[in-house]
Amino acid sequence: MRRAIAGTARRLFAERGFESVTVAEIAAVADVSAKTVFNHFPVKEQIFFETDPLGWPAPERALRERVTGERPVDAIRRVMSRPATDAGEGVADAGAVAVHARVYRDSPALRSYSREMFAEQERALREAIESGAGAEEPGAGRGLGAGVVAALILAAVREVWESTLLRIAAGAAFEDAATLGRRELGAALDLLSRDRPDRDSPDRDRPDHDRPDHGSPDRDPSDHAPPDLARGGSRRVPPGEAARLPANEAGGPDRGADRPARGADGRAPAGGGEAGAGGRGVPAPIRGDRPSITRVAQLAGVSATTVSHALNGRRPVAEETRRRVLAAIDQLGYRPNVLARGLRTSRSQTIGLIIPDITNPFYPALARGLQDVLGPAGYDEIISNTDGDREMERAAIEQMIARQVDGLAFAVFHTHAEDLLPVIGAGIPVVRLGGRLVQAGVDVVHSDDEGGAAEATRYLLERGYRRIGFVCGPHAEGPAAERVAGYRSALLAAGADADPRLVAHTHFSRAGGSSGTARLLDLPDPPDAVLCANDIMAIGALDRAGERGLRVPADLAVMGFDDIEAASLVSPGLTTMANPAREIGQACARRLLERLRGGTAESSAETVIPARLVRRRSA
Repeated sequence: MRRAIAGTARRLFAERGFESVTVAEIAAVADVSAKTVFNHFPVKEQIFFETDPLGWPAPERALRERVTGERPVDAIRRVMSRPATDAGEGVADAGAVAVHARVYRDSPALRSYSREMFAEQERALREAIESGAGAEEPGAGRGLGAGVVAALILAAVREVWESTLLRIAAGAAFEDAATLGRRELGAALDLLSRDRPDRDSPDRDRPDHDRPDHGSPDRDPSDHAPPDLARGGSRRVPPGEAARLPANEAGGPDRGADRPARGADGRAPAGGGEAGAGGRGVPAPIRGDRPSITRVAQLAGVSATTVSHALNGRRPVAEETRRRVLAAIDQLGYRPNVLARGLRTSRSQTIGLIIPDITNPFYPALARGLQDVLGPAGYDEIISNTDGDREMERAAIEQMIARQVDGLAFAVFHTHAEDLLPVIGAGIPVVRLGGRLVQAGVDVVHSDDEGGAAEATRYLLERGYRRIGFVCGPHAEGPAAERVAGYRSALLAAGADADPRLVAHTHFSRAGGSSGTARLLDLPDPPDAVLCANDIMAIGALDRAGERGLRVPADLAVMGFDDIEAASLVSPGLTTMANPAREIGQACARRLLERLRGGTAESSAETVIPARLVRRRSA
């Protein structure tokens, strides 16, 4: 099944490009459910990287073939620099590799994921080096730690691997590009395995006792930098630059996390004391290196577990100990590694929010309401804009699953019940903002859309308007459908004209409100009042009334829904129904947190936030 899904996906990627293909389409062509695809490939990018067309083994795998007494870098260079056929792995299809390379070249998402993929190998490679090299030979004979060596090796491997693919994508023959890539990789790894200082270093010919910082216990040995392997050995790096390699090329944000602190006698300090950063009792920071929890613990004279408890408050920590931990954090500039915490807890600490129009001020206010509650709880938001398009909504849902969000909130118009099945199947709590979608596993939080529209219509009727038009969205789905229902029920209850021609379907935008109002005004018997599905559309109705020379509200009353800030700034001020976006966002966030904490056993629940009439001059 896994192979069939990957084969189907590769065909689709080749035909249309990686970004254009959704998981739902892969599932449909492979004749499986989207949930099945996600079970095999939690991230869409993993399908593309299911196989490596160049046939290169992972560096840690190369270490398993190490000859007794052979240094780690030499072993990796020997194994990874040989042709795949020599390793009994067969010959790749040159045409298929060319297509694969072009898909990779044209996809920013794949190139970004490749950096993450190589960075994830750093821990395994470091552990393999440590287990095989022994305490007296931590790296490649240069006195470098295993973590630094692993980062540099992976930077070289990825750089040459990618450059080889890009050559093939540009039209180079597969065999030629692969042969050149193997040579470049061998040369890069060969440079790291040498036991001599950098030839281009200005200190190369100076005696050891004349070199700057020689013998200083506070200088990290990696400050005497090896060649720049990220360039395949094509240039040298000045001393200290290796420590400043970007995290995405040097293997992730926690390089050096396990590097012990050393004092003047070469031993790790027993406690933090009052030593300053860079002093003899403090782990020496490297420029560009991210301080780790291990360094904080060493400086404070406690264990890393105690630092964790002091930060998250889950277990009591003595006040004096907590003070030392906080002082060490402040001194080192430490920030918790959220990604690492997510690996331990199986939580990403993110909530997805899918909205139809980020330019509508209602939705930023909604997002702010979520953050009011989620921020203090330690969660961040990932926001996706869909322009109210169903295909974009479905793709956004898939991306949120792929990003492994802990919960999902969505304010969308066209999503159907089957579109949510992959989210529910992935065990992600879901809250829908608006509408009355009744579905197990999906909570609903919304304003009283039907009641609010009915109240708005009654208000216009009470003000003496008898022929009231309604400007709503394209198909009146979701909240818009509820508002149309409330509008019609109020007209029928009052015995007023409920002419279906008075409902204009248009876009949820200022231009849509203007065009919808124009259609109503062009009727043989035009309305004397217009109710709009949101305030942005109502402002468009004001635009059209002005263009027609109509006085508002004497010739045409205009009323909106939402009470965004602009409603009070236009002229005349817009009468509207306050739809408390921030309160809705807060209620949504609280519901998601309840689900995440396991505090509710209900299969689904509905929360209704009342709407409120706001009187201004437009009606």
